[in-house]
Amino acid sequence: MKNRTIKALSPVIVSCLSISMLLSACGANNNSASPSPVSSAPASPASSAAASPATAELKPYEITWYLPQSVFPDAKLVQDAMSKITKEKINATLNIQLVDWGTYDQKMQAIAASGEKADLIFTSNWTNDYLQNVNKGAFLDITDLLSKYGSDITKQVPPSAWDAAKVKGKLYGIINTQVLARTPGVLINKTYLDKYGFKADQFKKLADLTPFFEKVKQAEPDKYPFSLKGDTDVMGNYGTAIGLEYFSQKNPGVIRIDDASSKVVNLYETAEFTAFLKQMREWYSKGIIRKDAATIKDTNSDELAGKYVSSTFTVINPDTAANQAQRFGGGDAANVAAIEFSKPYMSTGSIIATMTAISRTSKDPARAMMFYNLMYADPELFNLMSYGIEGKHYTKVSDGLIKKVDNAGYWMDSGWEYGNMFNSFRTSATQPKWYPAGPDKNAAAVPSKLLGFSFDPSNVKSELAQTASVVDEFYAGLITGIADPDTTLPTMNAKLKKAGLDNILAEMQKQIDAWKASK
Repeated sequence: MKNRTIKALSPVIVSCLSISMLLSACGANNNSASPSPVSSAPASPASSAAASPATAELKPYEITWYLPQSVFPDAKLVQDAMSKITKEKINATLNIQLVDWGTYDQKMQAIAASGEKADLIFTSNWTNDYLQNVNKGAFLDITDLLSKYGSDITKQVPPSAWDAAKVKGKLYGIINTQVLARTPGVLINKTYLDKYGFKADQFKKLADLTPFFEKVKQAEPDKYPFSLKGDTDVMGNYGTAIGLEYFSQKNPGVIRIDDASSKVVNLYETAEFTAFLKQMREWYSKGIIRKDAATIKDTNSDELAGKYVSSTFTVINPDTAANQAQRFGGGDAANVAAIEFSKPYMSTGSIIATMTAISRTSKDPARAMMFYNLMYADPELFNLMSYGIEGKHYTKVSDGLIKKVDNAGYWMDSGWEYGNMFNSFRTSATQPKWYPAGPDKNAAAVPSKLLGFSFDPSNVKSELAQTASVVDEFYAGLITGIADPDTTLPTMNAKLKKAGLDNILAEMQKQIDAWKASK
């Protein structure tokens, strides 16, 4: 999801990009139901208050919302403060369930299987898989609900972007407003750049980092030069920097970004990815990557303790340095160097990477949509969710700029997960204002040649399940450098072929060719 040397897009072009989907889905429940009881009058775009029926017409309702997130001691205090706003505006209170990142996917599968009541659920193409949930009927069709109760949402999301989330013409997820284009890179603590005589602009490709990491490894035995673990989504956060666009983490089929024919090839046979794996192998052999990287489940505590000099592969946005200052800058965003390896890149995958769905088990889907509309319309509500309560969890430095209180019991700061990120406070004076920084980042994006195409896996489900098992067997060892690609890749590719890889690549090519022919 990123890169290449193509003309920068103007905001007008970006907003006009068409992203029609070729996804398949079984019939999910239609959720045109209104809240109980509720006026059927259409929503007015004039204000968030007008977008919902009068509070007196609505019965009390508790909205249950699931998010992958850390659990904070003061989460209930913040939730109650948010509920005061939602109670007044839509007669609803909030039950926000923060689920640990490592168990979120499993938890959501259990909820979908059990029929447990839920209203809003975070979904994406990397956790709690959007398409899989639509196919099994876990999410409601929100096409009509968005039109009736989501006027502030639709004002913030470019109209064409909605096609990226459509399944057979129906919408099952709300796109969270953020930087929809992705810029691959890493973050580095500038203290060590300065200490060892390096400049951030020296690093144009991964290999350029090697001398710096070697110096850190030699002189800082208590530090890890580079953060990496076995479940890192390398292609999602870095792939387009090596000229490859992928479709999902477990699907080996990729295309080369500069290939006009869009030929589908096996990721694990490309020279580009092989060279990347060899670079990781070199870093592992030199101690740049920690020895237990393939099996370690959590690097958060070590990062927060300042043990890592640089981040793993990440997406560089206007707020990235500020968000990661505690991990890679000693708390100072100005001390975080953001290294970009290519231009921003926009694809269907980058758009559907952060969405919110309404569960089929919701007892009041319209109320859930009304609330989510407030997350776009009401900056106070959004910033409560992100940063907690003023005076307790943060103080205001100036208009739009805040400072975290020491040892704050709440600091989510993950606006990309919910609502309109461009409502967010800034947390560092070095961070540019979201307007125009966010929209400008999208406007500068290189568009995928397949912008609008999404792979329909229906005809190769069995093969994808089998190849996913093969990927699981080898992936962690390869990307962390523990496994030697020269000996491991031939074995892996033989197993992929036996698992049905050729059928997958042929089906992908067939669909891409048909999509291009229909343009």
